[in-house]
Amino acid sequence: METIQHNLDKEEKLIELLAYNLVGPNGSNRWFILDENENQVGYIQYKKIHNANLKKGYSKSFGYHTFIDSSTVSCDFSREINDNTIDSINAYVLNIKRDNQEFERVEIDLGASKSLFIMSEKYGRISFSINDNEKRLYLFLNTKTDNFNVEEVLFYKNTDGEWSGNKEYSYQIKYCNKDINISDYMAKGKVIREIRGTQFSSNENKLRLSERTWNDDNLSSSSESIVEGTIDEMVIKHQMGIDCFNRFRFLINEIIPFNVDVLSLMVDEDMVKQFNLSVFFSDYDMSETKVQRELKGSKRISK
Repeated sequence: METIQHNLDKEEKLIELLAYNLVGPNGSNRWFILDENENQVGYIQYKKIHNANLKKGYSKSFGYHTFIDSSTVSCDFSREINDNTIDSINAYVLNIKRDNQEFERVEIDLGASKSLFIMSEKYGRISFSINDNEKRLYLFLNTKTDNFNVEEVLFYKNTDGEWSGNKEYSYQIKYCNKDINISDYMAKGKVIREIRGTQFSSNENKLRLSERTWNDDNLSSSSESIVEGTIDEMVIKHQMGIDCFNRFRFLINEIIPFNVDVLSLMVDEDMVKQFNLSVFFSDYDMSETKVQRELKGSKRISK
């Protein structure tokens, strides 16, 4: 009988991130997943994934089925042994368990274009991506303070090179009373503030700066000007985008039970240099006091 050369790189990476251990295989090509207390919390099974279908031209395929059901996380997925696509190798879907029997769905892609999506009863929707083709960072974040529901959107593009195009930074914050559903577009009592800067590739030290405010869906103020400076300088001076990014970094480490900083797992030093992300990856403050101060003071977004 031919010996099977197993490759569990994808599955082993997840097991390592969850700080679990893998034991096996046994005589049935099954590996057991053990938690930190040596309790079995799941398994990986080499098995037939699809039956042959001659009419449709499908051949019989084998692969690895992963099942985890621990006190903190559950997942159930299969991977064909010959499926080496980026989506298959680098993407995971997890359900994070909470004490109130609720789940937080986590979708994370560690491929060339990194992405993270979280749907949480407590936090709402969180979405993050760094697109390798468009060379930009995007973040959508829901948070709550004692008095407000808050929604923040961050966009950042700051790559160099002849064909990199314009550099851009935008930050938008939407907030309303904690008793109002911020996702309800018909609900009244919401304020939106936005600041946007564009640094054109033809001019290294000029920014087109615009600021707008909406009360409910009505535009209440708008201004636009050309100012001296760069996108990096704007991000640092504005500060609220950096604060938003730091809250995101803190929250995902609270939500996802990995044994490493989740964002450092997704964004390495080379990517920080490639996308000029150092303004977001310096020492970070995990507090929420900045947003609370801004909301209570009803100030402009810019400093």
